[in-house]
Amino acid sequence: MAKRLWLRKIIMKNSGHLSLIISSIIILSTLSGPASARIKCWKNHEGIRECGEKVPPEFAQKGHSELGSHGVVVDKKERVKTEEELAEQARQAALAAKQKEVEAEKARQDRILLDTFTSVADIEAARDDKVAVIESAITLTNKRNEKTQEDLDKRIQAAAAAERAGNTPNDDLLKDIEVLRGRIENNKVFIQERRKEQEIVKADADVDINRFKNLKGL
Repeated sequence: MAKRLWLRKIIMKNSGHLSLIISSIIILSTLSGPASARIKCWKNHEGIRECGEKVPPEFAQKGHSELGSHGVVVDKKERVKTEEELAEQARQAALAAKQKEVEAEKARQDRILLDTFTSVADIEAARDDKVAVIESAITLTNKRNEKTQEDLDKRIQAAAAAERAGNTPNDDLLKDIEVLRGRIENNKVFIQERRKEQEIVKADADVDINRFKNLKGL
């Protein structure tokens, strides 16, 4: 017991010298026999390395290493992370997970592209078909608008004739005029949206073509 106390005093007094600490630990382990407890080393408030059988409570959260019977580090306990560090760790993990999802989706889209088309010409043909379908809808809507405009003009003329005759146009006629005007405006909006859709189809096709070329090495 006296030898133990003497060695511990030497260890604490010379805690800044790692070689002396390790040597003392080896001697202490030899004297104490085949004890299962490991020596633990930590840094105090001044940053000086200290060792002992137990880590003082005030240093328990700062991390420490454990030495085996030959003074070799056999285990290392990291310090406890702060709330800010844990939050940042969670944020980084979320970003990594999101990036992984993006990459997986990109790989999926690449597989679809290669499975769907065998050449750039195939992509261009599909693009042209989509544009043509949209153009057909635009053409049909324009024809409807022309017919609606003719009906609107007739009703406007009838209302004007009634006013010239000193009469007030009937409510049904005025209601028809408003309905036809609204229908024409709605059709114009529809046509504008389809024109934008055509541009999107063309832009998407350009992206697919460039990606297809990269994947095929063209």
